[in-house]
Amino acid sequence: MHFPYVQDDIRVSDKLTVNLGLRYEYVTPFWERDNNASNFDPATKSMVVASDQDRYLVDPDRNNFGPRLGFAFTPVEKTAIRGGYGVSYTHFNRTGSADVLTYNPPQTIVSVTAQTPASPTFLPAEAGYPAGLTDPSRFNPSTTNILYQPRNFGAARTQSWFTSYAREFGPGMVVDLAYVGNRSNGLAVIANYNQAAPNNSVGSIPLAQRQRPVPGYGDITYIFSGGKAQYNGLQTRYEWRMGSQIRLSNSMTLSQTKDNSSQSLEFANGASPAPQDINNLESEWSLSQYHQPYNNTTSIIMQLPFGRERRWGASWPAALDILLGGWQVSGVNTITPGEQVNLIYTPATAFIVSSIRDTWRGANNYRPNVTCDPLADKSSRTITNWFNKDCISIPTDPSQPFGNAERNSVRGPKFWQFDFAAVKQVTLPKNARVELRVEAFNLFNRVNFQIPNSNRSLSNFGTITAAYAPRQIQLGLKVIW
Repeated sequence: MHFPYVQDDIRVSDKLTVNLGLRYEYVTPFWERDNNASNFDPATKSMVVASDQDRYLVDPDRNNFGPRLGFAFTPVEKTAIRGGYGVSYTHFNRTGSADVLTYNPPQTIVSVTAQTPASPTFLPAEAGYPAGLTDPSRFNPSTTNILYQPRNFGAARTQSWFTSYAREFGPGMVVDLAYVGNRSNGLAVIANYNQAAPNNSVGSIPLAQRQRPVPGYGDITYIFSGGKAQYNGLQTRYEWRMGSQIRLSNSMTLSQTKDNSSQSLEFANGASPAPQDINNLESEWSLSQYHQPYNNTTSIIMQLPFGRERRWGASWPAALDILLGGWQVSGVNTITPGEQVNLIYTPATAFIVSSIRDTWRGANNYRPNVTCDPLADKSSRTITNWFNKDCISIPTDPSQPFGNAERNSVRGPKFWQFDFAAVKQVTLPKNARVELRVEAFNLFNRVNFQIPNSNRSLSNFGTITAAYAPRQIQLGLKVIW
């Protein structure tokens, strides 16, 4: 990895400062010491083994220039306008194994064996593996899940920008308004390059006999630069320092985040890095799994006016002052919407178009059909009936296994929590002191429910079975000398 850069801060005038910079980022692709790696070549429909002349099996990405531009402008006293723009790159993706070409035949065999409980040849794990199941000499492309990373796979590019206006209104009162945005292209997406054609309407064609883009091969885990994402947000902050005794702050963000794929190892809330149908990537563009339309946080820090050197209790005896004087209390109130939820279903054998079962290797993310508002009416919405089940149905035609539900189209209950802390310091001889902390998380013990089950195939679909942590109280004692 080589990241040279140049940067400079230019003070144009007493009112304007400009920041300029340029980075160049070069990262070699992964390679293995003894060339124990291989990649699928769609042109020749064969496996290409690494050599001293072709160790990476993908082309190095040498075009990653990242400019930086920023400014701070003070048009009038107590007012600041700031802005910036920058380009950054993602060179590594935590995919599990989808981009590690050492996990490819002939040096590694990932066997795919389809089984059903009713099959007379069903093989339980305790019976051991069949002889030669993963023997490289018996590599069978039709039953092995191989990896394919295109030659032009490169680093994802993210553009980020912001502009803000800050103004001091009166003594110790500041308002800050900012627009923040970013856009990413070339993000890693994992899918099945050799996804089989859907079944016929009666579901009579076995998966192994259906047409695939690469005949003679089974499932091909495909990691490619087809991901994109964007964020737009209004970020506001209000802060008021009332002398040295009280500090009040409120931050609120109104935003929207959209993408066409989740992070590769993100399994929560029905999320998946793989699309529902590799032939229809446009339908994956939707709200992100981590989309939050609003987020409001209010905090307050207050020095209680009791004890020596404070408004009341200046003449308290030492023992009383140690017990009641000199306390500082603080609180943080957080309000956010519920988490986004991705509606899914578990397809029957006749509906599947891939044998891959792990999302981090490209398993399809099957979504149901939605005919009306999937959320239950507020008057009937409970933790056991969060969704309107009459509006959400599993496809019944094996030739149409892909539902019309958008990614992350519903959300769970909102989150609201108040945390509290009380802190006191006692001075000891020789400049030593003791700090006592009493902290309560979720002080009011509000029940914040987690997301409902989003799998339409399960009996507890739409049921919430977990909650976030209840009230937790902890004590801390610190001696400083």
